[in-house]
Amino acid sequence: MTDAPSAFTTKLASLNGSAQSIETLSHWCIFHRKNARTLAGTWDERLRAAAAKQKLPFLYLASDIVQKSRKKGPEWADALVGYMPDACKHAVEHGDGTTTEKVKKLLRVWGERQCFPGASTESWLDGASDGGGGSTAVAAKVAAPAATSAAPVAKKNKNDLAEVPALSGDNAALAKLLVKMENAERDVAAASERFDADVREDLLDETNVENAEDPVGMLRAVQCCESAIVFKRNAVDTMTETLDALEKKLRAALARVEAARESQSGVNMGKLTQMMIKALKARKKASKRNADFIVRQIASEAGDAPLPEPVDFDDDADNYDPSDAPDEYHPPDESNKRPRR
Repeated sequence: MTDAPSAFTTKLASLNGSAQSIETLSHWCIFHRKNARTLAGTWDERLRAAAAKQKLPFLYLASDIVQKSRKKGPEWADALVGYMPDACKHAVEHGDGTTTEKVKKLLRVWGERQCFPGASTESWLDGASDGGGGSTAVAAKVAAPAATSAAPVAKKNKNDLAEVPALSGDNAALAKLLVKMENAERDVAAASERFDADVREDLLDETNVENAEDPVGMLRAVQCCESAIVFKRNAVDTMTETLDALEKKLRAALARVEAARESQSGVNMGKLTQMMIKALKARKKASKRNADFIVRQIASEAGDAPLPEPVDFDDDADNYDPSDAPDEYHPPDESNKRPRR
């Protein structure tokens, strides 16, 4: 039986960007999904060794495998998730401008479809620069289309506020960092779980590796161990960077709070209350004077025309005219009606 990693290496050498090439190899990988952890390591090695124009098909292959194998099991998603952040950065940094745009699209698709549950795919390109050597972080470019395409239409629970105003400036940056911290916490938890499952001290001992009775099984175990270590290291690094950035923003926010508190410390609330009462009284007097002014103005414009007499609604009984009363109600004559049978 052909060794799966060796066969995979041969197949990857002939991989190209055509749909037939990608889908054929994807079908083969899904069939061999029980070897996913070993094959994922091979995929990462060959990606880094591939020519610049060949790196994107490797990502397309991973995307096709993960999306089409979800119904069969999480083997491939679990095996690839530890490699994907560095693999995406590597493809972008060694590609051209078109590679950057295509990788951004892949990241959006993976995030929307939850191809890697618990992973914050939008942060996988943090700190990467495009193939042209640009210093602008690609992560900002990834977030931009999602921010400008439409207003966020997240599902709202009945306890949510009806309207949440859009944030800007330091407030928006702080909110993004809080979201990023939540994602990083989930990534660290997933990485720790995988680390505990796949990392053992005996796998790090070269003597045990050399004397293993099952070299193939030992290789797979060591590759899983290495992948778990890389996954946890990346997750912890991301968490550390996020916490450092968040701490700076929180310190700045606290400084703004203290400045605002200082600016209002000299305000006398009792005096403001007294001024509010005086303003209320002044408004009432102004309203009354304004009404009197309008009456006098109307009278001066009318000249000597007499004003209409006021109507006394309480004196109606003295001027009661019986002829104004409505006719009495007379019931119809029912004597001529025939009795019902």
